[in-house]
Amino acid sequence: MGKLVRDAVPFTTPTWFVSAVGIVEIVVGLWFLYGRRLKWLLPLFATHMLSTFSVLVFLPGVAFQYANPWQLSMTGEFVVKNLVLLSAGLFLCSHPDTSRGPEHEMRTAVRALRV
Repeated sequence: MGKLVRDAVPFTTPTWFVSAVGIVEIVVGLWFLYGRRLKWLLPLFATHMLSTFSVLVFLPGVAFQYANPWQLSMTGEFVVKNLVLLSAGLFLCSHPDTSRGPEHEMRTAVRALRV
């Protein structure tokens, strides 16, 4: 996977670059699990997801079979599945109720029971 990341970036990548991309992915995942201030996460998440599509642009021979854009290779399928992740992430980040987290729902339910 590291070679794919290095090859898909149009500029020379320092040795720490692949590790930094991995750390960003972990931070994004943990932030989604945390579930708060997701609107702050949106720029980082969208940038990261959109940058994964650089494989389709800079490495078409790896992403497509027989130079046919309708025949994705396994790598191409791996990249295109990020459309689903991007859609789900945009949905979660754009709905303010999800940014409150499950503890907010629990407090609301407890307050309703006290009345």
